[in-house]
Amino acid sequence: MLVGLTGGFGSGKSTVLRIFKDLGATVLSADAVVHEALRRREVRKSVVDIFGPGILSGGEIDRRKLSAEVFSDEEKRKRLEELLHPIVLETIREAYGAMNDGVMIVEIPLLFEAGFEKEVDRVIAVRADADVVVERLRAKGFSEEEIRRRSAAQMPVEEKASRADYLIDNSGTLKETEREVKRVWEDLSRG
Repeated sequence: MLVGLTGGFGSGKSTVLRIFKDLGATVLSADAVVHEALRRREVRKSVVDIFGPGILSGGEIDRRKLSAEVFSDEEKRKRLEELLHPIVLETIREAYGAMNDGVMIVEIPLLFEAGFEKEVDRVIAVRADADVVVERLRAKGFSEEEIRRRSAAQMPVEEKASRADYLIDNSGTLKETEREVKRVWEDLSRG
């Protein structure tokens, strides 16, 4: 079974994915796929064609510079997504196709925005209270402006939650989140 994991910026998707992995799921992160793709020469060249050489540091794409550009120019962001989404989808299909059995959970922040929900059997949305999200993101060094821009570039988390098969609330303690993930995992494991 292929399961998409999505949620709002700062909701704790990566934490939830790690818990699923600890429970025995095969996991994949679309962000990790993108980071790997950005190291490829032909992808790097295409990204520089879109954003200019100012996003490079030492010949490599500086992800912080790229992020600043991506979330300040919607047209360029869409061009980048058109470049990267097919790479992500192909990688997911290959990884899932290589599995014999079991559950693969793929963290895809833009699952609905990219139309990837058609590719998965189930969808899990992760949410957290707005004040919790802001506190977590500030602790990671994000400014109010960065948080606002990145959040605005995504579908509202309430809509993601309403379209998902499962909802995990990551507002509380890690133990509470682990209990919620375990409940979903037990259901998914039953098929």
